[in-house]
Parts: sequence; structure tokens; C-alpha cells
Amino acid sequence: MEFVKLAGPAGMFFIMFSLALSLKTNAFKAIASNPLSFYLGLVLQLIGMPLIGFIIALTIPFPVEVKVGIVLITCLPSAVTSNYLSKKMGGDVALSISLTAVSSLIAFLTIPIIIKVYFYYVIQDQSIIIFQTSLIGTSFKLFAIVTIPVILGIIFNTIFDEFSKKIDPIFDKLSLLVFLFIIGVAVYQDLYLIPEYIRYAGIKTILIFILAFIMCLALSKLFKLNEKDKITVTLETTLQNGGIGIVIGAIMFDDPKYIFPVAAYALLQYLFILIYYSFIRFKKDNEKY
Repeated sequence: MEFVKLAGPAGMFFIMFSLALSLKTNAFKAIASNPLSFYLGLVLQLIGMPLIGFIIALTIPFPVEVKVGIVLITCLPSAVTSNYLSKKMGGDVALSISLTAVSSLIAFLTIPIIIKVYFYYVIQDQSIIIFQTSLIGTSFKLFAIVTIPVILGIIFNTIFDEFSKKIDPIFDKLSLLVFLFIIGVAVYQDLYLIPEYIRYAGIKTILIFILAFIMCLALSKLFKLNEKDKITVTLETTLQNGGIGIVIGAIMFDDPKYIFPVAAYALLQYLFILIYYSFIRFKKDNEKY
């Protein structure tokens, strides 16, 4: 945990800066060109996902560490891989970029607010949770390691367009390695807890994805989104930035159990996306005949 607390923020700064290297000031054009899908995606991220976390935490008798981890998962911004996967799976890339950029830029506000609502209005016994930093302190840390690098990356890419195109693929690969390193270190430092980690968090985080997936498909159908927008909104909502969750969990809490669900979800979410991708490919192949 100590290494994640020290090196994690620097790693996340690099990851978020790398994400923004593919963004320019026109990255937010989907807000104007596709407002319905954009605002639906944003509502699902900022309200729908935390609501799922609250419902699970309130209705299912999980250990408190798992409940906290689940709520932390559901208040995270979109994963940095969502833009690539949106393109790969036939989604609307402009919409994906807009949602990722906005959710990342405002994460320093949304994460502490959601956590505060949960801890102070849902958990009755505050003494069972030991905070290592205040929520305001967490907000400032999030601003420093998430919002600032995104802003700097957008400015850098706008000014040095051609240079950004050259280094973006390299930074993409490096940021993936950094992300895997953060998760790997977080798990390795408490290797003796792996059996408990799997029992506590593995299966329980599956419930988040299933409920989020159903929510996205249902509301996409209700608001009559086209197939591209439905894919994008689903990816942006279900794919969470686990790196931020692990770093913030390590900063806020003194017990590694709080970040177990985050680490589990950060890895398992790609298994579910692979299943979703296979379904889309199967559907498209059948439509050809």
C-alpha cells in the first residue's frame, strides 16, 4: 500500500496525460452534435452507476470493506481504454472521447461528493472506517493527478499537433504498462491476502457490471439511441478507471481490503467487454446473411 500511495499518483498523472494526448479542444464536439446521447451517457456515469453501488451496498449483506470498494468503483470516471474499444467495437468515437474527457475533468468533484454521501448518509457507524485524508484533501489530490494532466495534455496536443501524433502511440503503450504495474503492485504487496481477495471481491464485482449493462441497454432502447451510440454509452458507463480507484483507495484508507473490489473490477471488466464484443461481432455476421 505504501508504494501505491507514493508512486501511484505519479503513475496516474502520466496515464491521464497520455489519454489527453489524443484530445484537442474540439474533443467536446459531441456535446453539441449529439446532445441526447452525451447527456444520457453522463447521467448514467454520474448518477446511474453510483445508484447501483448504493443499492448493492444497502441491500446485500457484504462486509463493509466490500461495500466501500463497490461504491468507489461506481463513482470512478471512464477507463482510458474506452475510446480505443469504442472505435474497435463500432461505437461513436467522438461521443466516447467527449464522455471520457468530461468525466475525467470533473472527477475531482464527483468522486468526493459521492463518497461523502455514501459514508455520511448510508453507513451508520463511522468508526468502522479509518480515513487517512479528508474528502477535501482527496479532492485536491484528484485535481492534481487527474484533472491537471488532462488539461495539460489537451493544451499540449493542440499546440504541438504533429509531435503529439508521433508520441501518442508510444505513450499509449507505456500508460497501459503503468496501469498494469499499479494493479500488480497493489496486489503483490498483499499477496498473502489473495485467497481472501478473490472470495471477498471477485464474484461480488460481477454484479456491478451485470446491473450496469442492463441499465445501459434498457435506457438506450428507451431513448432510442442508434447502435453506435448504444455501444459507446455502454462502454463509457461500464468501463471504470481502476487505476484512479486503487490510488484513491490507497490514499484514503489504511486497509488494503477497501481496494480489493476495485482491483478485481479493473481486470474483470475486460472479460465482460470481450463477451459483449463477441456478441456484437456475432450479431453483425448474422446480419450479412
